[in-house]
Amino acid sequence: MNGMAKLDGSDDAAKAYLAKAWLSTCRVVLWGEVGSLWDFEKYLTRYPKRARLEKSSISGKDVVVFGLYSKNARFIAEEEAAAYLEKLKGTKLNVNDIKDIDSAVDALSENIAYAGNIVLGKSAFVSQSTRVVDSFYVYRSSDVVYSKNIAFCEVAKYSECVFGCASAGKGTKFAISCGEPYEASRLFECFHAYDGADCFYSANLESCQECMFCFNVKNLRYAVGNVVVGREEYLAFKKRMLSSIASEIEAKKSLRYGIFNVCEGKKN
Repeated sequence: MNGMAKLDGSDDAAKAYLAKAWLSTCRVVLWGEVGSLWDFEKYLTRYPKRARLEKSSISGKDVVVFGLYSKNARFIAEEEAAAYLEKLKGTKLNVNDIKDIDSAVDALSENIAYAGNIVLGKSAFVSQSTRVVDSFYVYRSSDVVYSKNIAFCEVAKYSECVFGCASAGKGTKFAISCGEPYEASRLFECFHAYDGADCFYSANLESCQECMFCFNVKNLRYAVGNVVVGREEYLAFKKRMLSSIASEIEAKKSLRYGIFNVCEGKKN
């Protein structure tokens, strides 16, 4: 099945389901709800690129695209590809008029368009997204494959309940505002977290669990700042930190610090 959102359901249905998935994810990751998903768009789009709406050069309808394009680029919706190809049949280049690279580019650019709104396979409940394959409940995201419950993400593969992440790899579950997680779950403000779980404000971790403010380490558990403190002390520290984080993000719909500036001591 090809086409843009409202597959097997409306845009409202997709957003309603994702709103519930967000609350569930917050309960799992932050130990409590912090507010509506729709209040956090600015915060959740700091790492992934934002979706952009363009107009189809064929129909004038909205086309969702991600990435960098020339300001003169033309766009079509994926479902308009047949009409686009039919239109090109009547267009032929006159090789005698092409004298150099400039004239070749001028002749070709008038007939080239980028496709957006690409939703393929058995996808359903996909809204304002593109390059989505066999995925369900996706909003404002791109390059989503075999995943579900995805919002404000750029690249998510075999993932579930992922919000505001860039390059979520296979097996990522319950992640908020992360970059390049892989086979990991219950993450918050992490970068390069592989084969682990329950990590916060950490980067370059492998096979780590229950870590906060840890960097460039492997096989740690119950650690703060790369130091193993033990289960009891760690859980007490985690409870205090999550309470503080949840209070700030609920009140401000954002955080002063993200993983990419926490080491620099700079606030967002």
